[in-house]
Amino acid sequence: MDSLLRTAEPVLAEALEIWLAGDACALATVVATHGSTPRRPGAMLIVREDGSVVGSISGGCVEGALYESALEVLSTGVARIENYGPDGDLLAPGLTCGGSMSVLVERLDRASFPILGEICQRLVDGEGSAFRTTLSDDACRHTVVDPDGTPTGLLNNGDVLRVFTPAPRMVVVGSTDFAAEVSALGARMGYHVTACDARPVFTTAARLPGAHQVVCEWPSDYVARERDSGRFDARSVFVVLTHDPKIDVPVLIECLDDARWDVGPFYVGAMGSKRADTRRRRELLSAGLTNEQLIRLSSPIGLPIGNSGPVETAVSIAAELVTHEAQRRA
Repeated sequence: MDSLLRTAEPVLAEALEIWLAGDACALATVVATHGSTPRRPGAMLIVREDGSVVGSISGGCVEGALYESALEVLSTGVARIENYGPDGDLLAPGLTCGGSMSVLVERLDRASFPILGEICQRLVDGEGSAFRTTLSDDACRHTVVDPDGTPTGLLNNGDVLRVFTPAPRMVVVGSTDFAAEVSALGARMGYHVTACDARPVFTTAARLPGAHQVVCEWPSDYVARERDSGRFDARSVFVVLTHDPKIDVPVLIECLDDARWDVGPFYVGAMGSKRADTRRRRELLSAGLTNEQLIRLSSPIGLPIGNSGPVETAVSIAAELVTHEAQRRA
């Protein structure tokens, strides 16, 4: 449970560890934002009983004030919603970026938060989970609900809804140094990373320590089986780094052919020079893909940032993923 949960929700994983030990912490969750803010609703921070902190709810501009509130809530058990914004008072906590945010601060322990184990287990099982929090003068009441598309935030009746989704999947095809760096950075970005290659000498956990899962199998076979079993979705990412037509072409066909998907993946990218990319696109067209399907292929992979070598290439790919996600949200 620990590895998968820490990828999807690292602060929640820390809270679960405290909860399982029978200890307590203060949990702070951003529940509403307006204007420019460093974090979106759902960002979390916890303060342990020893005073140590995990997570962040801003760029650092309100954490000091929030820390004092968290310690008080941890002591009294009385939850509150703190509001932070640019109020013009140089001595008051506020967001220097000009926006405002509301933060729910509550005590988390076995008695006050009995549903935490169920919420975390659903995430590990690959299911979305959500719960509603009703605030009162003496305690919070938490109720598990089914996700219905409503995002984390304050509801019209004053309740707070918190929604958690499993980590999106990233499949890195290849067992090179480039694949190792992309796997490690992908995991840090919150993806559940599978590294896949058919060469047993190179496809090992020791060579790909950043991946959550290492699969020694023909990549096109693996992608087809996982897809047909319903284990990919519209957030899934495929990064093809083998630079070998006999591997690249079959797996890219599995990723890009619309007829094989109920809902296509979020991103498909492939490494290669412009010359190699031209040749590969020609081979994919010959294999039956259409020009419309090839438009979705990011190749040469990554943003053109002048990168060289595995680490910089991983950064360029990560930057392209961030750009695509920002465009999707917009």
